Amino acid sequence: MDGFNPNCPHCVEEHVHQTLNADAPSAPSHRYSTSDPKETLRQCQYCFKSKGAGVTLQRCGTYEIDIYCSKACQRAARKTHKAKCAIDRAHIQRLSTTSINVPKGLRAFSSKHRLTIAEAGVRALGIFGEPTRAERDVLPVLLRPRLDSPRVETTFWVTATHVAPLANFPRAEEMREQLKLSSDANRRSGMAGGLFVVLMKIGQRDYDRCAGGIS
Repeated sequence: MDGFNPNCPHCVEEHVHQTLNADAPSAPSHRYSTSDPKETLRQCQYCFKSKGAGVTLQRCGTYEIDIYCSKACQRAARKTHKAKCAIDRAHIQRLSTTSINVPKGLRAFSSKHRLTIAEAGVRALGIFGEPTRAERDVLPVLLRPRLDSPRVETTFWVTATHVAPLANFPRAEEMREQLKLSSDANRRSGMAGGLFVVLMKIGQRDYDRCAGGIS
């Protein structure tokens, strides 16, 4: 923006208003040559083994969110997975009685970009410099739908993002519990912990919470 002054409150307010209300650009008509339309997150949620020769990944039968490469990994993760599913079940039941929902399109979009979303969270929160910040702060990402998109990976356009205290979110205690479960599971797998990124559709009450890992 020409003449934009970050120290001018009026300029900042006008810039934010224009950004949040701008139309999303048209989705590209072609996909990247290396993009697999069927690919989402293709790693076992327990041992982090990738899909490949001799490795078949299957989602859990309850909510089809977590993915495992074998029954052995699913059994090994049962304690954490059972607790996470209980939170998800209560969350979904609560949303079914309100106008808040997680449409399949938003869930599919977040699954498609889950690794990129986690990387954005790590960088935005500065986790490597201050690991404990993941316990206090969240990265909200504001999205605008692309109604003309022919593919999952381009169904939304990122409009804005900023770091916010976890305490500012409804059900903050529930989010902390879910984050602790994910972080504990990640640490058992040799990772450093976990963090939260929240995807939100502008002008609607649709959102999806992504708990990412820190390697």
